[in-house]
Amino acid sequence: MIVTKYLLSSILIGWGGLAAGKGYHCSVNTGRVTTVQGPVTYSSQTLASGPGDINPRTGQFSAPNDGIYTIAYGLGADNNAGDRKVQVWVRKNRQEIPGTRHTSFYTGQSAGVYDQGGRTMIVQLAKGDNIDLYCRDCSPTIRNISFCITEE
Repeated sequence: MIVTKYLLSSILIGWGGLAAGKGYHCSVNTGRVTTVQGPVTYSSQTLASGPGDINPRTGQFSAPNDGIYTIAYGLGADNNAGDRKVQVWVRKNRQEIPGTRHTSFYTGQSAGVYDQGGRTMIVQLAKGDNIDLYCRDCSPTIRNISFCITEE
């Protein structure tokens, strides 16, 4: 874990995310999320954190400053025969951001599939704006979730 934190800190320094006063956060949820609808929460690990922490209970990042932020997330989805579609979005102030949806589904008659994916995007935030990763439907299961946000 120390090596992971060191490498992540090196990446964030390269991004400029560790500069004094800049907001950044990176969390990992290694558990399974089976929420039908609601925000993804992060009780597993915080890999890096600065101003603008993610609230682990609500999953929301609050921007500490006006500015441009890079958001990146990745996840795996377990879809089995008969499951509903997994639908995950990035939200800004509780509104889904167009183009950020991750959808995963399986149409076979038996068995299932493990799908991996994510998004990276740049958004403009005002001080106090909230960003979260939101499950419109994660009832089939998502896991191994990473969510990182860095102020440029």
